[in-house]
Formats: sequence, structure tokens, C-alpha cells
Amino acid sequence: MSPTKKSPKKAASRPKASAKVSAAKKKAAAKKKAAAKKKAAATAKKKAASAKKKAAAKKKAAAKKKAAAVVKKKAAAAKKKAAAEAAKKKAALLAEKKAAALEAKRKLEAEKKAKAEEAARKKEEQAAAVALKKLERARAKVPPPPGPRHPTRGYKYSCFACGQKFYDMNRPEPTCPSCNEDQRDRPPASSTTTPAPRKAPAVRPMAPLLDEEEELAPSETETTEVTGGQDLTPDPGGAIFDDPGQATDTDEI
Repeated sequence: MSPTKKSPKKAASRPKASAKVSAAKKKAAAKKKAAAKKKAAATAKKKAASAKKKAAAKKKAAAKKKAAAVVKKKAAAAKKKAAAEAAKKKAALLAEKKAAALEAKRKLEAEKKAKAEEAARKKEEQAAAVALKKLERARAKVPPPPGPRHPTRGYKYSCFACGQKFYDMNRPEPTCPSCNEDQRDRPPASSTTTPAPRKAPAVRPMAPLLDEEEELAPSETETTEVTGGQDLTPDPGGAIFDDPGQATDTDEI
């Protein structure tokens, strides 16, 4: 058989083979297209997932930022509150310290005042004691009143303050029963006493001429001039002290 001649079997089988190849090509192209489509879908899906992931991340970042802002705001509020509480505590501590300082100052002033009053009181007591001792020494030097001393009633006084007359009843302190004044405190009499003016001698008038038979009798004027105006009649009682039977309550005090 020559090579140029083709058999009818082979000639009949060639269209079938070309159709088969075409179908395979179509199938491969469809498969390739489906793969490409699938790949595109996967890429789109992947892009969508990436976009979704990016959106979620962005949302998460925004939420995180918002949460951070809230936390920051809370922290600022807490800091402000803490600062206010610290300022309030500091003001209270300062007020307490100031009150304590004022109380300490008041206490110190009260102590100083009490010490000053105590010192003044002691000084007054010392001055009073010195004055009392001085008064007692002065009273001890005061002599008893002039006149005799009654054996039971003691000395007789005439109060320099109220003029009441009384006996001291032999007590160490001659105190007036009316005004309660100690008679040893009698103010001293003035040492410079003015001398009494001297009286000019009385000029006796000339007596009229009398008859020789009339006797000259001393007149009342002459008697007064001789006695100096005093009654020379002797005391009928002649007693030194008052009669005990006639003494008053005031004299017996």
C-alpha cells in the first residue's frame, strides 16, 4: 500500500478525532474558566474577608480608642476627684492645725494670765502680811488709854470713829462694839498744836466809894476770875471708876 493513499477507515476516523480534541479543548477551556472563576470567587471572597477583617479591626480600634477615651476621662475625673479630696483634706488639716494653734495660744494666754493673777495674789498677800505685821507692831507700841484700869472691866475707851464709850473687858484687842474699829488704830493727833491766845488781863473797874461801916464782900466776878471759871465743888462720890451697879450694857461690853 502506498503511503499517499489513505484508507477509508482512517479517513472516517479523522473527523471523530478532531471532534474529540475539540471537545477536550472545550472541556479544558471550560474547566480552566471554571477554575479561573473559582479563583476569582476565592479572591473576591478573600478580599471580602480581608475587607471585613479590616472593618472589624477598624471597628475594634475605634472601640478600643473609645474605651481608652472613656478610661482617660474616668482617670481624669478620678484624678480631679482625688485632687479635690486632697485639697479638702489639706484645708481640713490646715484648719485643724490653725485651731490647734489658736487653742495652744489661748491656753498659753490663760496660763500666763493665771500665773500673773497668782503672782499678783501672792504679792497682795505678801503686802497684806507685811502691812498686818507693820500694823501689829504699830498697835503693840500704842500705849493704853489714860486713866486707871478697872480690875474686871479693863480700860475705858471712847471710840474715835463713832464716839461710843466702852470697856475692853481685859481683851487684847480693844474693838468698839458699835462700829468694830480697833482703838489702837486711832489716828495720831496733830503734833503742831496752835498755842491758845493769851488773854489780856482784866481791868478791874474802880469800886465806888463806900461807907466805912459797909463790909466789902467778894463779888461773883472776882470768884470766877480767881477760880478760872471752874467749879471747885468737890465730887460728892469721890469714886475713881463708875459704879458697877449703875453701868450700862454698853459699858460692860
